[in-house]
Order: sequence, then C-alpha cells, then structure tokens
Amino acid sequence: MSSSVTLRSALFTTLIPITLSVFLLGTSVQAGTDPRDAARLQACMTKAETKPEEALEDGFVWRSQGGGTFAEQCIAIARIEAGDIGGGAERLTALASAPDAGDLDQRVLIMARAANAWLMIEEFQPAQKVLDAALKLKPGEPDLLIDRARAKAGQGLWAEAQADLTACLSTRPLDVLALRLRAETLLQQKSYEAAELDIAQALRLAPKDVDNWLVRGRIQEARRLGRAPD
Repeated sequence: MSSSVTLRSALFTTLIPITLSVFLLGTSVQAGTDPRDAARLQACMTKAETKPEEALEDGFVWRSQGGGTFAEQCIAIARIEAGDIGGGAERLTALASAPDAGDLDQRVLIMARAANAWLMIEEFQPAQKVLDAALKLKPGEPDLLIDRARAKAGQGLWAEAQADLTACLSTRPLDVLALRLRAETLLQQKSYEAAELDIAQALRLAPKDVDNWLVRGRIQEARRLGRAPD
C-alpha cells in the first residue's frame, strides 16, 4: 500500500472517535444471559477506562470462579485499555468462535468489539475478516457495515467501502456518520458532486459537527487540486 493511501485511509478512520464507548455498546442483557454477568462485565469495562490493571486482575479472578465468556471479555478489554490492543484483539477474535461464546447476538457483539480493537491499531485486514464473519450472521446490520467500510477504506478499497455505506444508508438514511464517511469515499474516487451532496446532508443534520466541516473543506481542496488532499 502506498504512503498516500495509508495517510488518506488513516484520516478516514479518524473521522470516528474510538474509545471504550465502542465496547460498551450492546451490553444489554440477551435472552438466556444471567443479568448479573452482563452487569459485572459492564462494571469491568467501566473500571478498565481508568484502572485497567485492576480490571485485568478482576477478570482473572472472575475466570477462576467460572466466569466463562464474560470473564474472558473482561480480560481482553482490560488488556486493550492497558495498551496491549493487539493482544486484546486476538483474544476477542478467538473468543468469538469459541463453543461457549453465547447466542448469535452475543457472538456478533464480541466480533464487533474485536474488529474495533483491530481498527484502533490500523490492522485493517483482520478487522475486515472478523466483520465479514459477523455480517454473515447478521446481514445488513448497519453498524457492522460502517465498521467494515472503515476496514476497507483502511486498505484503500474506496469503492467497496462506499458500497457498504450505501447499504447502511438504505436502512438508516439519516445516519450522519455514514453520510460523512461515504462523502470521503466519493472524494477519494473524484466523485466530487456526489460527495458534496452527502456532506451537505450531513451538515443539515448535524451543523455543529466539526468532522462534517473537515470533510467539506477536503472536498473543496480536492476540487482545487484535482485529487484527494493528503
């Protein structure tokens, strides 16, 4: 991959803040799940934000008590927050295919967490591989499509990223994030008019979002340069 593609792809992925909030999504109790386990996992993730080493120790204790998949997720996310993002991503990726990973929703959630961890360290190919698997289980899931678009854009696969974002917008037409990211994919392909339409819609929906203004400025600069700005 050329350095210019790497720079542009990195900018694309920065248009989404990646924090622990990514991992807090979807922690609502699923059918057949002990609500105490879900609550304990959420408490672990919250602690990991500020005290990852303590959260990691809690995870090991929980695992020794038979905490199973929930304890393993606690350990993985604590490792991510402690700085071992690759190690945490590998653990989550393996956990998603474990026999005791839970029902379909739980398995997909683990896959989404794994993918976001890979994206945090710009490991785009393993992120896409996990998301491909997740989308086979939940075809058309908008949030998964957005994440896979990020993974594809990270590899310079702009047309494929655009296709995923278009699929997302077919079910969530007012999704500001998807509109902004699709504008960037269109910009990269020199489809400036279509990019301007998307970012104009994003700005109508979220006029105070600075990332929308950033992309609008990039489109204007691309028109001047005749190419995507670095």
